[in-house]
Amino acid sequence: MKFIKTVILGLSISLFACQSPKKTDENKADSVTRKASAVAQTTDERFLVVAGRSVGEIALGEDMAQVGQKLGRPDAGDAAMGKAWGIWYSGDPMAKHRDEIAVYSSYRDTSMQVKDVKQIRITSNKFKTKDDLATGATLKDIKLKFPDIQKLSTYLNENKDTVTVYDAKKEGIGFEFLKGKSISLTVHPVNVPVNATYLTLHPEWKLIE
Repeated sequence: MKFIKTVILGLSISLFACQSPKKTDENKADSVTRKASAVAQTTDERFLVVAGRSVGEIALGEDMAQVGQKLGRPDAGDAAMGKAWGIWYSGDPMAKHRDEIAVYSSYRDTSMQVKDVKQIRITSNKFKTKDDLATGATLKDIKLKFPDIQKLSTYLNENKDTVTVYDAKKEGIGFEFLKGKSISLTVHPVNVPVNATYLTLHPEWKLIE
């Protein structure tokens, strides 16, 4: 609603400027256009992906108790030896393909009192980086933003499709590709390989390369 009011205000100012002297009109119109454009291009922080740091409202290093307060109980997951994946699905439960957010956690320290976030994986294209990178991008698109990205491994998924994993390890973001398009983004700590936990998230996948 705030965004809509801002755009309406911008349009009103632009209309008023048209009735002023020509030079003043052009200056005001340009100013309003730049401001409206900046507002429109700003990614909603609820869906902002920051490599090596966060996905939306969930951040690396965050206490899993706080994550539970934000997302509720996970719909699925796996846990063993103090490590766990929690998976939350969105959309129609009867749909064939549903968007998901998966959070990998483990104990923060040897006291084994608190589990914190180690990785965050999302499949929805609503989540984007500040320069508008989201799932559905090609490897070429991603290399423009993360030129140091490297191929890590290739898997056969449960449908016998080939999934290739790439990682921009220094920046802290990894990608899965299927049929030439990214199907997930995974934010992880910088300089920690994204595939360090893959077999626990996808135990049904077969490593082929």
